[in-house]
Amino acid sequence: MKKSILTISFIVLLLNSKTFAQGDQRIKRGEYTLEFIDNSTFITEELAQKLANTFFEVYPKMVKAFNPDATKTVILSIDTNYKKVAISGKGKILIGANWLSQHQEDTDLVTHELMHIVQDFKAMGPEWLLEGLADCGRFQYGLNNVAADWSLPSVDPRQHYRMGYRVTARFLLWVDKYQRPNTIAQLNTQLKNNTYTSESWKQITGKNVDELWALYLTNKDID
Repeated sequence: MKKSILTISFIVLLLNSKTFAQGDQRIKRGEYTLEFIDNSTFITEELAQKLANTFFEVYPKMVKAFNPDATKTVILSIDTNYKKVAISGKGKILIGANWLSQHQEDTDLVTHELMHIVQDFKAMGPEWLLEGLADCGRFQYGLNNVAADWSLPSVDPRQHYRMGYRVTARFLLWVDKYQRPNTIAQLNTQLKNNTYTSESWKQITGKNVDELWALYLTNKDID
């Protein structure tokens, strides 16, 4: 199928249900731009529009909160050749078309990946921490988590903070609320500036990460 590039306003995006035909499109709203690429034949217009709406709703909030200098243009690619769920970096998000077609309510996987983009870390920190912080972003900014049956897990002594993703996210949110406010923001800043070390936890909270985890296992609430 021949692909076309369409430049459309956000108002047209909302009003015209046919704007998301398969292909490449450039969608602009104010200072933010989404370049949408889809090489599949089974991502519906409705689903594509939900993904775009997620970008325009959550990404500006993340940029304001964590990194005002983050890129204002993001490429979102739906690709049948990518067999995993999603990956992101340097202003680009790649989503597996086959996986997305089977999990159509999970549009906030884009929110998770946008958190990685807005962080724009100079160097890679621990993977468990990076993924935990991204899921903090999904928890705080996600639009469709309930419909996707996505939530933070209950605390279990068999867990460990190094498990990453939702387990680590819940721990980070607990630390931020019950131990030291703005811990999440400060960890993001240190990772962005490449100053994060294992000592960062004690610098920020007065306790090392293992001490915090031990407390967390006996003080589980984040509500």
